[in-house]
Amino acid sequence: MNSYSKTITNNSILDKVLIIFPVWFPLIYILILNNYPSISQLIFISSIFLFAETHFASTWLFFFDKDNHNWIKNNSYNYFYLPVYIIGLIIIVWFLNSSLIILFHYLASGWHVTKQSIGILKLYKVYNKLNSFLIYSISFGCLTFGLRNPGIIAKNFSSSEVNIFLLFFGVIYLLTLAINLFGKNQQIINNLLPVITGLLIYLPILFFENLALATVIGVGMHWIQYIAIMWSITLRKEKFNLIKIKNKFIFKKISRKILFIFMYSLIMTIFAVKGINGLSGQKAEYSIFYLIPIIFQFYHFYIDGFIWKFSEKHIRESVASYIYSSK
Repeated sequence: MNSYSKTITNNSILDKVLIIFPVWFPLIYILILNNYPSISQLIFISSIFLFAETHFASTWLFFFDKDNHNWIKNNSYNYFYLPVYIIGLIIIVWFLNSSLIILFHYLASGWHVTKQSIGILKLYKVYNKLNSFLIYSISFGCLTFGLRNPGIIAKNFSSSEVNIFLLFFGVIYLLTLAINLFGKNQQIINNLLPVITGLLIYLPILFFENLALATVIGVGMHWIQYIAIMWSITLRKEKFNLIKIKNKFIFKKISRKILFIFMYSLIMTIFAVKGINGLSGQKAEYSIFYLIPIIFQFYHFYIDGFIWKFSEKHIRESVASYIYSSK
């Protein structure tokens, strides 16, 4: 049986472009950065606003769901009280040594992002111990060497050389998708695409000295995956409730959630941009303003360990049962 016989976004092409193999994002980002360096700060901020912070904000959709309210109340210690203690500790350590919090943030992000990559393998039935070992090893290997010496294997290429590389990999990307969609031997490629994506996410840290920039380029794929999965679940659940209770105001409910997502993203983007000095330089420096989005990002890393825990009956019923399209 085809490992992708079920879709998450309700469309097999969207599944491949947004979840299974969103490698187009770093290719397009580097292409714009290489050819239009004058707008590097603009595309950085735009990526934070449109993808990074909307991805963090999407976590809160779980709390807006009335089906989860009793579950949240019964698990209030894990969802609220314990995180408050952790946030208090983060604030104290920030004022003692902010660099230590930035380091912990990258490590927590690495764990969270890699767990999602492994989770996607499981969703598409291509998980095995070898794939898991490779993704964990490569990801934390890149983080280990990249955080110690960002851009450690970077080399000065001319703009034209970079364009040639991007054109080559862009063609490979499109051919891979075409073969995967229309070719005869799809299964091997099916099994490889989510693994390749998981392996590539932290690779930019080895090529870019600016850690913030490297994160956007690589982890941007993770953000897109998360947004696609979370909103597919949300829209599917709203559609089910529409049928269930004959509610004619689904558009109003969804529009409110979208408005919240973008307002949250705007506020956090402002704090992030204000708090990251040197967006266009070789190295980024962080001020107190960055502590605000960092706190909420830590909470995102923490709480996702609970809201995607399919071993829990409530999570299976409230989240897992809405992951796949019924088509």
